[in-house]
Amino acid sequence: MLALVAAVVVLGVVLGVEVWLALRRDYLPSEPALELDATFGPSDEQPLSLVVLGDSTSVGIGAGEASDAYPTLLAHRLADDIGRGVRLTVLGVSGDRVSDVLKDQVPQVEGLDPDLIFIGIGANDVTHLTPLADVKADMRRALEALEDTGATIVVAGAPDMRVFAWHQPLRTLTYLRGKQVADAIEEVAREEGAAVVELAEETGRFFAEEPRAHFSADEFHPSALGYQRWADAIYPVLKHALER
Repeated sequence: MLALVAAVVVLGVVLGVEVWLALRRDYLPSEPALELDATFGPSDEQPLSLVVLGDSTSVGIGAGEASDAYPTLLAHRLADDIGRGVRLTVLGVSGDRVSDVLKDQVPQVEGLDPDLIFIGIGANDVTHLTPLADVKADMRRALEALEDTGATIVVAGAPDMRVFAWHQPLRTLTYLRGKQVADAIEEVAREEGAAVVELAEETGRFFAEEPRAHFSADEFHPSALGYQRWADAIYPVLKHALER
């Protein structure tokens, strides 16, 4: 029994130190922001409106260039496929959680007349330990509000959270928590009729097997290659949902 208690104490100390180190790390800044809002493809007719909501990944932190951010990659591919202009508007904000999407980003969508909405959110709910019940409730309210736009909606929950910047066992615990948050977001999205991208399942192996290639300089945000993997996973679902 004493050995078990000692092991628990040691684990608690180790986790405490790892969390302290994670909080003290230097992560990539959100400023200057990449300019992502643009129109891609032909300009001879009314463009399709693609609106992206989310967190720091939606605004391309870690990508280096606007052309390597996943919303840009999606807009380019969509314009090439449909032979029509695509107007991209990114409303994501670094650090935002599901509750912020609901309160701050969703109200901005109304005047944009979107045809297609993509929401990629959840990583900050993982790190801030947002209760799963709150994640679900806020996600449901956000989707219900967005349904009034008549747009096609596609959702991705938290990505694989085996963050290269963090040590074990924090990395594994965050990964497990990430799965819970992703499942909560995706469950609500399916219930509300939105298409779902299982981002963690589709792309996590690339980050786990080749972390130096897929994470950016801060070892937390994806690199340009990491965002390419994300776009590869998101785009087929996006296109199928739009066609449907």
